[in-house]
Amino acid sequence: MSEADSLVEIPRSDWTKLRDLYVTNDTDPQGYPCINNFIKWVEKDPELKVKFFSLNGDWEKDGTFVLTVDLETPLKHLYFNTLSHNLDRATKALECLNVFENKYVFFGFCSRLKPVVEHIGKKYYATKELTTDDTCWYSASKELIDTFTIEVPSGITLLNLAVEDAETINEIWPHRGPGSIKFVRCLIKYNVSLGAYDDSGKLVAWCLRLPIGSLGLLQVLESHKRLGLGSLLVKSMAKKISALGDQVMAPVVTKNTASRNMFEKIGFRSIDTTYWAN
Repeated sequence: MSEADSLVEIPRSDWTKLRDLYVTNDTDPQGYPCINNFIKWVEKDPELKVKFFSLNGDWEKDGTFVLTVDLETPLKHLYFNTLSHNLDRATKALECLNVFENKYVFFGFCSRLKPVVEHIGKKYYATKELTTDDTCWYSASKELIDTFTIEVPSGITLLNLAVEDAETINEIWPHRGPGSIKFVRCLIKYNVSLGAYDDSGKLVAWCLRLPIGSLGLLQVLESHKRLGLGSLLVKSMAKKISALGDQVMAPVVTKNTASRNMFEKIGFRSIDTTYWAN
């Protein structure tokens, strides 16, 4: 990083221009879907602490940006991307942040960007090693989704999730942590979601949409497994997202063979590996 390099905030009035540079990058987790997600969030709540930055104010040439999101959780979310095949400017942009350890989580980045995160880990993580978790990045075509039929079992009702459901969801989320309930509430509040409720009104299964535009937090209570609710929610959410004109994507933990088999049986195909790191 040159001493002259600095991050310059991209004004909100330019966010749609930045997003549109990525219009063909609609399966990149930190491409069009991610940028568009935060544009929509800020439209709904202008007070959200969402900031896009460019390297030295120059983002129109190659779309290089850094995005920080403070949801008042212990770690801020960090996103970044570039349209350049050369990752130097993306690396320099991140280096301008200078401090990463115990401050940021790298949220859902593709394999192309992994070398940049690895570089940051080696250079800036002094007291702990940067830990990376990998997921298979699945995609479903609109043509496939149009063939989905939705058959809801007797005794089950599909409804949009309510913010009040966040506690139930967070309580059994395998990746929950300090402050994660705030993240779950944001997903319910700002994005499309679906819950399966039994005749008593109890939430028994759910699927949310992550800030990278994909399906996420898919979960079925142990008492209601093997009823096809996981597949039902995936198909129903896929139709919801596709109806918005968006690509339907899903990260599935690589070691979760059962979930991977379900997505592949439905017709999703793995196109990349997506990572989380902190």
